[in-house]
Amino acid sequence: MLGKLMKYEWKATWKLLLPANLVLVVMTLIAWWMTNMVEYSRAEFQMIDFMEVMVILTYVISMFAVYIGTAIFLIYRFYTSTYGDQGYLLHTLPVDTHHIILAKVFVSASWLLINSVMMIGSILFLFTAREDAFFTMMEGVMDVVEYMGGEEITMFTMVMTLVAYVFSLFARVLKVSACISLGQLSSNHKLLLSFAWYIGVYIVECICQGLFFAVRLAFQKHVSSWTYYSYYDTQWETTLLAGIIGCVVFYVLTWYVMSRKLNLE
Repeated sequence: MLGKLMKYEWKATWKLLLPANLVLVVMTLIAWWMTNMVEYSRAEFQMIDFMEVMVILTYVISMFAVYIGTAIFLIYRFYTSTYGDQGYLLHTLPVDTHHIILAKVFVSASWLLINSVMMIGSILFLFTAREDAFFTMMEGVMDVVEYMGGEEITMFTMVMTLVAYVFSLFARVLKVSACISLGQLSSNHKLLLSFAWYIGVYIVECICQGLFFAVRLAFQKHVSSWTYYSYYDTQWETTLLAGIIGCVVFYVLTWYVMSRKLNLE
């Protein structure tokens, strides 16, 4: 049943989100072509500089619009299909609540991950239009890695950093679903209460994060072997731990409201 729900979610989202991502691909190609044109025709066409600025500006705006638009659409999709008019049909199906949550979270997180990969790939591809800019960027990355102790950064660290990012992504998706679910506990102004819950959760997260680093620094400030790299190297551990805790807490809250306190009136 989980597979069928995920298939249905993909069908309900790809018709809008796939074209949006294709727009990003087209804008990347246009920006890359314009950058190459400027590189080889600057001496002949001075006005092309203005065109390059406009194209790059449009490219940046489209990138932000696709990412933010995707997030807004996925939030809207979760709300309408779970607690809106479509929710009446969804919750009458012989489907386990866990499957409903997992299907929506997996699909939403997948689209956000696709957006992130495409944005990073788009930027890297655009940099290849000018070799000097590309090599400058790579040299800067290598300098940062070397400054942080790049010789000690292993494949395990990179893999675990990626794993930590994935868990943090799922935690962010579940946080939104939990806040929307908690907002349904009110008989009036459900959306407003959902937004208030999100702000409250965000404040609590900031406080907990601040306390964590304060306690950590208090224990480490007298350790002579502690360096910037050791602080950086353990960030994937902190991110992974926070992501796992967030996934568990927000999942339980979403499940509890959806299964025990469901109110579609």
